[in-house]
Amino acid sequence: MAGRGRGTVEGEGTTAGVSERLLFADTAPVETAPVWLPESRPAKEILPPDVGGFRPASPMATITRLGKQLGRVSWPAFHRSIGAAATTELDRGIGFLLVPVFLAAGVIFYFSLNAEPDLYRPLLAVALMAVCALVSRPRPRTHLLFMAAFFCALGFLAAKVETWRAATPMLGSEIQTRLTGRLVSLEEMENGRVRLTIDVISTAHPKLRYAPERVRLSARKVPADMTAGSLLTGYARLLQPTGPVRPDSYDFSFDSYFSGIGASGFFLGNPKTIASEDAPPSARLASTIEKARESIANHIRGQVGGPEGEIAAALIVGVRAGIPDEINEAMRRTGIYHVISISGLHMALVAGTIMLLLRGAFALFPDFASRRPVKKYAAAAALVSIAAYLVFSGIVVAAERSFIMLAVML
Repeated sequence: MAGRGRGTVEGEGTTAGVSERLLFADTAPVETAPVWLPESRPAKEILPPDVGGFRPASPMATITRLGKQLGRVSWPAFHRSIGAAATTELDRGIGFLLVPVFLAAGVIFYFSLNAEPDLYRPLLAVALMAVCALVSRPRPRTHLLFMAAFFCALGFLAAKVETWRAATPMLGSEIQTRLTGRLVSLEEMENGRVRLTIDVISTAHPKLRYAPERVRLSARKVPADMTAGSLLTGYARLLQPTGPVRPDSYDFSFDSYFSGIGASGFFLGNPKTIASEDAPPSARLASTIEKARESIANHIRGQVGGPEGEIAAALIVGVRAGIPDEINEAMRRTGIYHVISISGLHMALVAGTIMLLLRGAFALFPDFASRRPVKKYAAAAALVSIAAYLVFSGIVVAAERSFIMLAVML
């Protein structure tokens, strides 16, 4: 018997089951056609590079294609887009960020001149650009143009004033003389010699009419009791600061002028200390700081030792004379020598460490931290710490710039 939902096929002695979907369907289901995959094609033969290979487009073809694309540009629409983008950037404060760029442009223009300009010319240019910027305020674009010219002229004037302020007396020719001066700094070099920076007090045999105020000399050996602030004397060979080794390369005399170094050279014998005289307060303060730097550097060298100790001393107090020449050259070639110079990285590490430690310490006292501005306390302590770091690092330009930036951030 056929069950429910089942039927009997006639002409057969047996009963076969039939699907209910076939009983209620209007038409018989159509079988799905088999899927035939395409046969794989044989791989193409790879031709050698010189036969039908890829050939880069010629420069003239590229220029022609770019010319056609530029020809389809709507210049009025492009001008409007540039104006809209500039307005958006100015609204975001990009104008303030461009101030040092235009100042630097003025400084570069000053130092690219072949002759020294008079002071009244940059003063007149600054005054003229300031007046033009004030008058053109109703016209924003013209006002921005005059403001850019004003900052360029201001940078030119700043370079002129800084050159006039330095006014370092430079030695004119090579000479040998007996020199007496006060030791400013003492650095032990990698080759065993000692580099001395000396403020010149007097010269003799012969007496120099236009003696440099500060010189940098090397010596084979110095007395053990010689420290920053000591008076010393010795017969020395003075050399004028050298210029660039080749055209457009680094100018050592430029750096010496703005560092106050009027001559370099070496002692023909070992310098000797003499009875100390009363130094001015500024010299005593500088000597105290330099002695502290020397003691810290010597302590680091004693604890670490070797080239690693010299690198650690350079990172902490900025004393780099003892780093071996092969290490200096290797770091320059790998592009990481800037790590030795104390700048933003080092200042940020010191400030961040101090702030993190103090914020963690204040968090241990929740009652005090919830009632007091502990974040300001930590920022003030970090600012004092990087100020001390700036002093003990030698107050170089990179450290000064980083200190100012972090002071603004804190």
